[in-house]
Amino acid sequence: MSWSDLVKVLSGVLLAIALMVGGCFLAAQYVIAQFTAPPPKPMFPNDNPSKATAQPVPSAKPVAAQPSPKPSPSASPTPSATPSTTGYRARITLSQGLNLRESPSRDAARIGGVVANARITVLEESPDRQWQRIRLEDSGREGWVKAGYAERVNP
Repeated sequence: MSWSDLVKVLSGVLLAIALMVGGCFLAAQYVIAQFTAPPPKPMFPNDNPSKATAQPVPSAKPVAAQPSPKPSPSASPTPSATPSTTGYRARITLSQGLNLRESPSRDAARIGGVVANARITVLEESPDRQWQRIRLEDSGREGWVKAGYAERVNP
């Protein structure tokens, strides 16, 4: 074996080692990138896609106020779109029941509970319409429950 053959063999071995090390490095970088990337945000059926997109920033130019059209004298007044929701009989529709609280807040003290299908009287709603003050028909206790779980019943 001559010196030129020995140089060829050694250069071939070094080239093979360099290719193996480089390939392993690139494969490790790819795997690390896959494990450190955050997953995509899940979308649920009740998500509002308009809130997920960025809202455009309004321009700073002032807009001239346009006069509103005057109602015609023959127009009759229409009833309010939001009927009064206070002082009616209802029943609880949530199968687990509800917590009865002393004020309209999740942080308020729990003063009891309301079972499913319990008959109640809705006395008032909080200004943000998230809570309802109720009176239990069987015991007469009053307190606040989360709104949306009472169904109006006919007297």
